[in-house]
Amino acid sequence: MLENNLPSWRQDLKSSRKKEGKSPSNRWVQLATVSQKNEPRLRTVVFRGWHKDNSMIIFTDRRSEKIGHLKYNPNAEILWFFLKSKSQYRFKGKISELSDNKNYWDTLTEKSKSSWFWGSPGKKINPKFQYDYEIVSNPTKSENFVVLNFEIDSVDLLKLEKPIHKRYLWEKLKKWEKTEINP
Repeated sequence: MLENNLPSWRQDLKSSRKKEGKSPSNRWVQLATVSQKNEPRLRTVVFRGWHKDNSMIIFTDRRSEKIGHLKYNPNAEILWFFLKSKSQYRFKGKISELSDNKNYWDTLTEKSKSSWFWGSPGKKINPKFQYDYEIVSNPTKSENFVVLNFEIDSVDLLKLEKPIHKRYLWEKLKKWEKTEINP
């Protein structure tokens, strides 16, 4: 653990994010879940920050497929790749919904808040529906707005270095001790 009690992988991640600069990969992560048919599902979501030292925040729509997947099986994995540092982080853990999410809603722009009132994700668009979305001033929090809390249990870092890749593993059960493993 670091002096400020953050797991050491957080410092490695911070370094990777810094090397990316303003690249969208600084916030885009791939979230894997399992469907009710035991089929893997993968999608890109936006990293919204930290809830606790080892807990990521993601916003989603209550009507999205992933909500059903997570109710069926809360185990998930997040993959976060950084091109400039050639670092691939795999986070394993469980996802739950944060019920107290008003403060997260308040951080959104009015344009972003309006998007939570659109039609259901993945459903056919009504041809009469206009794409000129009206931005409502200070809309009340949408019931569709969900904040997911991804509680991390392990972190696997693969650094694509020459001539030999490096790989490290941190596990919560082992007090986040960093272990070098075979790539």
